[in-house]
Order: sequence, then structure tokens, then C-alpha cells
Amino acid sequence: MGPDRARMVGNTVQELFATDDVLPGIDLFGMPVVVTGGTGFLGAYVVPRLVAAGCRVSVVGPDAGWREPLRQSIHEGVVRLIAEPDWWRPASARRVARAAAGAEQWVHLAYTPVPPGRGTPTGRARHEVTVNLAGAMELLSALGDRLGHVLVRSTVEVYGRAPACPVDEDVRPMPDDCGAAAKLALEDQLRIVATTGGPEVTVLRLTTVYGPGETSLGAVPSFIRAALAGAPATIAGDGLEQRDYLHVADAARLVARAVARPPLVSSSSARFRLVNAGSGTAERTVALAHRVRRVVAEQKGQVPPPPQHIEGRAVSDLVCRTERVRREFGFRPVIGLDEGLAEEIAWFLRHSEWWSQLEGDTDPESLTAGAVAAGRGDVGRRRDVR
Repeated sequence: MGPDRARMVGNTVQELFATDDVLPGIDLFGMPVVVTGGTGFLGAYVVPRLVAAGCRVSVVGPDAGWREPLRQSIHEGVVRLIAEPDWWRPASARRVARAAAGAEQWVHLAYTPVPPGRGTPTGRARHEVTVNLAGAMELLSALGDRLGHVLVRSTVEVYGRAPACPVDEDVRPMPDDCGAAAKLALEDQLRIVATTGGPEVTVLRLTTVYGPGETSLGAVPSFIRAALAGAPATIAGDGLEQRDYLHVADAARLVARAVARPPLVSSSSARFRLVNAGSGTAERTVALAHRVRRVVAEQKGQVPPPPQHIEGRAVSDLVCRTERVRREFGFRPVIGLDEGLAEEIAWFLRHSEWWSQLEGDTDPESLTAGAVAAGRGDVGRRRDVR
């Protein structure tokens, strides 16, 4: 990379993502890293951090996506795109492995949703197992044991209806949907791979990730879309369940720290490491809806209507202990919920024409549909819109 290109990287990446609070005392310069899901919501925050830290990053996906500065970095050749949308298929996995030959770390952030028409219970379960579980193992097998470290985005949804909260990593998970069950099965397979001589593995069980650029139909963007449209947020039940919300920039900081500190580099002597990854704070769904109303009113000058409650399956509390992630990585979130919501609402306001079209130009009432699963993360539910 010539000096002009180096200056361009500094302008587009390093000014946005400081490394002093991400990778203290650790040099990743020149490390080859391959990222699946790198152009998605979380990936678009993670990849620029890795580039700023000096990594040589390849992202796997259908195209460069639309998120900046990542899209620009791909077009300029700063980040390499391996254009394989169906990376989980055996032939595609082998092509990815050849293109990523020499990669020392694999960061797996991708999720492939259930396609339309396979909405039956058995169809969903088959898809999760054959694509999101077996597909990940297919790619790992193709990449081979030459990998030094695998980092996988998992979800706190693996705990299911936890008997008591907050839960720590020693609680036996009991997932209650097929997506979370597939995530848990992948965790188990990778634990065995790591402890029997394969690559080291880090599993991050993320809480609900939110922030600017989010396009899923999770609770936060659904509440925001409803409020901006002047419609009430829709909440199933009383909305008193508690969940943990982590800003996407904080989640990206954690991923970068985990890349910099594989298990054998950290204080642990184990080859497999699993941590809950959240803010460590609890927020009731109904309180979240009112926070969104308040911030929208501050930014738009109009107070949205209060949320409306409908009948629905009761949602349990799911808040995790975060002592282990603080101990392993020195990680504490720096973006509070009100600040993070203000950022995301401002982002939606700047892209109002775009997200209105995303919703299909329907009436405001339809914008609240995704909030029925209030508090749930977008893992295992809907593809991030690209």
C-alpha cells in the first residue's frame, strides 16, 4: 500500500475508530483476518476497527453493501471482498478458503435467515441446522486447523426462559427457538474442536445490539419507526420484561478486543472461551418505548402517542452477568441507552425517505408489527437489510 493510500485509510477509518481504547498494548499489524457477515450491521462497525488496528481484512458476502465507510474501503481495495453469498455451501466454502488462504483468524458474524416458504416448525429447524450450524462447520473445515482463532457471534437467547436473572455463563442454556438452539449446538461443536487441538475459540453471547444503521425489525428500530410515523409502539403483554441493550459501537469494540486477545493470549489458559456480552443493565420493554418517545419528541418537536398493548406470549426476563467479559477484556460499555437511542433516531431522521420505502410505503400502523417480539434481538429472526 503506497503512502497516498495510507493517508486515505487514515481519513476514512482511523479518524472514526480510535484504537487506544480497543487494543491497548497489542499489535495486530499485518494479521490476515476473514470476516463472514462483515458487511452487515455489526460487521460494518467491526471491520473498520480491525483495519484501523492494522489487520488485513477479507469480508465474505454477496457484495460491498451500502454501509460507509466500509463500502468505500472495499471499493478502494483497503478491505478485500470475497463475493460468495452462499458461503455455507460446500463448494462455496472451499472457494472462500482458497481466497482466504493464510488467514490467521475467522470472525463469524453472519446469519442466514429462514427463506420464505419454509416457515413450518420442521422447516425452520432444518434450515437452522443445515445452514447456520452445518454451514459454519463446513467453512471451518475448509479453512482448516491452520486457523489460530475463531470468534463467533452467539446470542443470550440460548438461555431461553432462564429460571432466574441475571444469568451467568455457568447456567445451563435451554433455548426455546430453533435459531438459538442451532447457535448453542455450534458453540458445543466449537468447544470440542478447540479442546481437542483445533483452533482456539471465543464465543460472545451478545445481548440485543442496536444503533445507527440498524435495519432489522427488532424492538428498538420498530419503536423508532412507529414514533417517527406518529404511531404507537405495539407491545405484546404488559412489557414489564427486562432485557439488556448494547450499542453496536460498544459491541464492535468488544469484538476487536477479542480478536486481539485469543484465549491463550489472555489471562486464561483454556483454548475455549465463552462470555456474556452486554451492558450489564436491565431495561423494561415498556420503559424502552417511553425512552424512544421522549427522544423523538426532543429531536422532532412532536410527542408520539404512548405505546399500545396487545395480547401475546409472555416474554421472560433475560439479563446476564457481565463480570467475566470485564475480567477477560477489561470491557465496559461507554455509550448509554439514551445517548445510543438519540444517535439511532437521528440516523433514521436523516434517512427518512429510505426507511419509508423499506417499509413498503404502507400506513404507519404496519410499522409497529416488528415490536410484538419486544426486547428480542435480531439474531435468528430477520436478515439485516443490505
